[in-house]
Amino acid sequence: MSLRTGLYCAAVTATLSIVGCASTPRPDARVVSSGAAIRGAAEAGAESVPRAALHLKLAKEQRDEALALLQRGENEKAERALRRAEADAELANAIAREATAKAEAQKLMVEVEDLKKKAAQ
Repeated sequence: MSLRTGLYCAAVTATLSIVGCASTPRPDARVVSSGAAIRGAAEAGAESVPRAALHLKLAKEQRDEALALLQRGENEKAERALRRAEADAELANAIAREATAKAEAQKLMVEVEDLKKKAAQ
């Protein structure tokens, strides 16, 4: 292999490496959507339901990790961390809403039983 061919191959390899690294765009939309999912879970009361609080904590940690990855230019890894964060936040939201619905259902059941007792008297 001649020096010219070797330099050409090195230049092509370097260019492909740069293009390969830059091919993953910055996941700015995912940053926004994961933040919104975390806020939604908090508003649903996830912090007061132990199982939901755990998933909310994981979501926050994964989002923080993703933001650090973005600062280092690791967009692909950040995208994956943001997806996990969003999924955990959505799960925390669902768990919190389920707990709220169960509590309301239990309260209504107690009220129904009270009404049945009053009606039987």
